[in-house]
Amino acid sequence: MVNKDAFIGKEINQVYLKEDTRQKVRKSFLHGEFPAVILKDFFSTEFYSQLTKKVSALDFKKEQVVVHHSYAVSKSQLSSKELTDFISFVTKKKIDELHFTAYLLTWKDYQILNDRYLEKPGIDIVIDLTDGWNPECGGVVTFTDGRGTVYPLAPAGNSLAMVERKKGLQKYVQYLNHHAKDKKRLFLIASI
Repeated sequence: MVNKDAFIGKEINQVYLKEDTRQKVRKSFLHGEFPAVILKDFFSTEFYSQLTKKVSALDFKKEQVVVHHSYAVSKSQLSSKELTDFISFVTKKKIDELHFTAYLLTWKDYQILNDRYLEKPGIDIVIDLTDGWNPECGGVVTFTDGRGTVYPLAPAGNSLAMVERKKGLQKYVQYLNHHAKDKKRLFLIASI
């Protein structure tokens, strides 16, 4: 998806590649009360800019299933050994490649919970590509355990979130309300 030749070893912000940082991220993910981490300013500035441009240029197709979702999607693969090695280290799961779904949401888009669309347990990798998003517009990716506990992922461009979806944990995307009238929300999600 992104020209790898120009970025080999330069995709991830170097802060996250330091051994002590990697260990702290792993510990937080594996032993936190909620099995998740959100890493801000995750990619190098140059790589993030290229990634955002490439994803924005994808051929998005509008999908609507009224009882579950309304948004535009496209498939994408992010080929980065640096990224797969980092995620493998943090999650303790061997990952060779990541296949993402790119989501483009605009006013009136959403994803709601519906028992006919339950996801199997796994790990979601969420890459936020929307700079300066105001959560008052909606569009927040949120995880819930079905018992009233919610875990919203605070919108932040150039962030990567890893969330372990154990049995019963599902995600939804808040409705993009009238405040989002002329705005677009862009993010990638891969499930492993």
